[in-house]
Order: sequence, then C-alpha cells, then structure tokens
Amino acid sequence: MKPRFSTGIFTVFLTCSTLLCGNAPEPADPDGIRRLTDQWRAHRRLIDLHQHIDYTPEHLACAVRIMDRAGIGLEVNLSGGTTTRQEGKQADFERNKGLADQLFPGRFVHYMNLDYADWDQADFSERAVKQVEEGHRLGAAGFKEFKRLGLYLRNGAGKLIQIDDPKLDPVWKRCGELGLPVSIHVADPKAFWLPYNDTNERWTELKDHPNWWFGDTNKYPSREALLGALTRVIARHPETTFVCVHFANNAEDLEWVERSLDTYPNMMADLAARIPEIGRHNPENVRRLFIKQQDRILFATDFQVYERLTLGSGGSGPLPTDDDAVAFFEKHWRWLETNDRQFEHMTPIQGDWKIDGVGLPASVLRKIYFDNARRLLVRALPLPMVGAAHIHKDFRPDARMKEPAWQVPAPVHLEYQLRDGAARPEVSTSVRILWSDRYLYLGYECPFTELTVFEPPDRTGERTGLWDRDVVEAFIGSDGENTQHYFEFEVSPNGERLDLELGGRTKGLAWNSGFESDVKVDRKAKVWSVTMRVPLNALSPIPPAAGTRWRLNLYRHDRAHDTFLAWNPTATATAHTPAKFGHLAFAEK
Repeated sequence: MKPRFSTGIFTVFLTCSTLLCGNAPEPADPDGIRRLTDQWRAHRRLIDLHQHIDYTPEHLACAVRIMDRAGIGLEVNLSGGTTTRQEGKQADFERNKGLADQLFPGRFVHYMNLDYADWDQADFSERAVKQVEEGHRLGAAGFKEFKRLGLYLRNGAGKLIQIDDPKLDPVWKRCGELGLPVSIHVADPKAFWLPYNDTNERWTELKDHPNWWFGDTNKYPSREALLGALTRVIARHPETTFVCVHFANNAEDLEWVERSLDTYPNMMADLAARIPEIGRHNPENVRRLFIKQQDRILFATDFQVYERLTLGSGGSGPLPTDDDAVAFFEKHWRWLETNDRQFEHMTPIQGDWKIDGVGLPASVLRKIYFDNARRLLVRALPLPMVGAAHIHKDFRPDARMKEPAWQVPAPVHLEYQLRDGAARPEVSTSVRILWSDRYLYLGYECPFTELTVFEPPDRTGERTGLWDRDVVEAFIGSDGENTQHYFEFEVSPNGERLDLELGGRTKGLAWNSGFESDVKVDRKAKVWSVTMRVPLNALSPIPPAAGTRWRLNLYRHDRAHDTFLAWNPTATATAHTPAKFGHLAFAEK
C-alpha cells in the first residue's frame, strides 16, 4: 500500500521519473517538454515567488485549492505583515505566519513588510533594523517593499520618501547579512505616466485604478528617476539580493533589464504580472535573454486572493472563478513552454494585444520554475517529509534492489547542494525507504562519472574521515525530547561503512548499531547503488508504529562533481544541523 500523509509540496510520496530529476537527456520536442513540465506540476515542484494572499482560513484555503489544480507547490506570500506589535498582542507577521503554517503546513513561506510609522524619528534606522531582525527570528523568508517608496509614502513635511534615502541603507544591509532576499517594486508600466484618457493603451486598467496614474509631474517623479534610485540602492548593497519584481520593474525595455542584470550580480527579476508586456517583444530576443540570464529569472504571477481573485491585475469586471485562475496559470505555461504565436495573454485588462511564446529549453524552465527559487529561499524552505513503506517480510540488503518491496515507496531525490541549495540535477540521487517490525531499510541509486574512494578498502572496521570521499549518508533522529541526539550512517562505493551516535549516550565510532549494507557499482550504466538495513532497536527503545515521525536528513558526497548533496540543504557549512532535518513518517502496516 502506498503511504499517504499531507498533501503539501514538501511531502514526497509520488512517483518520480528520471526525466523529472535530470538523469535522462533533455527533451527537445514540444511534446516531450510538456510531458516533463506536466510531471513537475503533478509533483507540485513549482514555486510562485510573488503572491498576495489574505490571511484568513477561507482565503488561504482558496489559494491552496487553486494551486493544487495549477501544479504550484509553494506559494510565497509577500504580504506577511509587519513585525511591530502593540502591548499584549502578536505582531501581524507572527499571527499571519502562524495561521498559515497551522492550516497548511509546507505550502506557504512568508515575507515581512516594514512599518514606516516612526520615519520622522531620529532613530528610525535603528528601529527598522530591529523590525528586520525580529522578522528573521520569526521565520520570515524575505523582505517585501511595495511601490510606495518614491510614489506614495511621505514624511511629516509632506515630501516623498525616496527609494535610495540613506535612512534605509541599514535596512538593506541587514537583510543581506541575515540572508533575507528583498523583493522590491518601484515604478510601473510606461503607460501609467502617459495621458489619462482613452488614448492610453492601458486605459481600461487605469480607469479602475486611478491612483495608479503617475502622469502628474507636480506630484510624482518620472519612471527613469525611480529606476535610477533603485539601481543606486542595488549598487550600494552588493551583499543583498534584490529581486526586482515585475520583470525588473521595466518589462518594456529588454535592453535595460539585460544591462542591469549584467551590471549587478545581486539583482534578480521575477515575472509577476508582466508576461503580457514581455510577450509583445520579439520572441527570439526574449528567448535569448532568458537563456542568458537563466539563473536570475524567477517564476511569479502576482496572483491574489482577498474578497475576490486577482489574476495579475484586476478591475470592476466579473469576478474571476477558480477555473479562470487555472486558465491564468495555463497561459503562463503556454508562453514559457511553446512557440505558439499571437494568442490572448492571461490578463486582458492589462492591454488589448496578443503575445508570442518563447519555447524555453527544459533545463532553463526548471531553473525558472523552481531551482532558482529554492536556492534563493534555501534558508527558509519548509522541512520536507518522506514516507517509509511497511513490509511484512525481512530480507538481507541487496544493492540490485530486485525485491518487489522496493517498488512500493516513491523515491525522494537528493539534487541540491548542502550549503547554498544550488541544483545539481546531473547527479540526482534517489533514495527509497522501507520499514518492517525489526528494521529500517534505505536504498540509494547514485549516478557518477568517476568514483573517489580510499584504496585499499577497509571492510573490517570503520574509517575516520570516510565522509571525505564518495559516500552516501543518513542522519536519523528518533529522540523526541532531544533534537541534538541522532545517529549517522555512511557507506562508500567500495563497501566501507561507519555508524555513530551523536548527542546521546555515546560519541564517536565506538558505537555499533549492527546495521548491514550492500553495494553494487555498474560502470557501464555509471550508477552505484547501496542498500542498508538498520535495526530499529538500535535507534530507539520504543519501536515506531504507523504514524510515528522521526527526524531525517539524507546526503551524498560526490568528489568528481565537487558537490555535497542534501535532501534538505542546511544552508550551513555542515550536515550536522539538526534544525534542518526533515521528517520520516512510518506508513501504515
């Protein structure tokens, strides 16, 4: 029986093909690419880096319902709220995050917002930095700044607060120090500075949003001034990552976007609500830019759920339905994945024109859809969970994994580097997990180009430093009272192995669990495989039952590719980071 637990994106129980995880040639034909991307969506691997969801049970549920249909696994809510609090009350951010995490664990990450109420105080910068630090403490994944800077926010004297005001420099700097990416919105489409009448190509949108018109030069600065202030901030803070939303806030000017991304390595661009504009450009020029900047572009939509759905932009027209929202996402897939020409874009209120698809390669789509976001958010991603399928009959480890039981559990894949979350699909390593009443079984399959091992091997004892060569590892924590107590297991391609207990009664290599292993190296297929079985009574005096959850992280060191893969990257220099362990859930018998 296939185990089932949560439906969240970071709960992994679905089958996963080699195409999904990068061990097969990249498809070149449109049908092959669509099959691959449909698999990603079926497994909810996609991340939408730019949403605004009202924090009520009903609105959160609506967002998750639509994302399930669209194939989005992780929703990044940029409207997390501020971290300032009134006496005796939770801060908005703390309350909002707590509600979403309770109702839909693993489906949202949350950005904090800044409270400018004390702007005119002499110590505003210090207070603002404390807000950022509190957001980091509470689990904010990033920092969102709306287009209010330079356009709406004014000081006590009535003057606009500028994007590059020096009082904000400590905020940008501290975000970089804490690893909080900054999603920042400045300016808007060029049409919002053009005459406010029916000659304006965005007139339908502006009529419904008159406060979006910035053509009054006595009241608002030019777009160019806003963009100039933005790039000055980015240049002053090279250690802070700025995700410039709405395709770098300047979707009309591809040359400016390309030049800015070339100039500022700490600048990224999301696609939110600007595909209708980008899609008007020559598709070959867009495709070239996306391929060139494939590590810097992030999938995002500006999807919103409040009293009504907003699909990139909205107005006074009929209320969108769930079906409309799914069609909205489908238009994104069509534009990114196909070479279709002159089709209706996803947000008609943004302009009466058609767009051309850019037909990106699968490797680029993967980065834009989820790999770039995973690396950006590596510090704050929800902890993953994997299920162990129950078996009734024990068997000895056999690295060929011919036992039918190995086909029951869906594999998880080690594809991301331990320290920074960078994707390495070329060495994607699958792991399947089983359990019986006596043992925990793990089976690894590891593609390789060359193997790096100790020679000659020592299979009679345990070698200190085995982790410095090619190896697979499992860190297992069964102690619900002490998260620093866990067990480590390692096996190398030539059969060397070790086990040790950390943070418990013993330390070092002297501890012996009695675990067994088997290794097979297929040099023709360039895959080495490992199976282990670990006695459950060596891991816990209380045997697990169906529904029990232990802590787990899985690793693989591959010297030839200079990479240390982690099931859940720790974003630290070491695998020994228990706070980043995911969850192992024991399925029903």
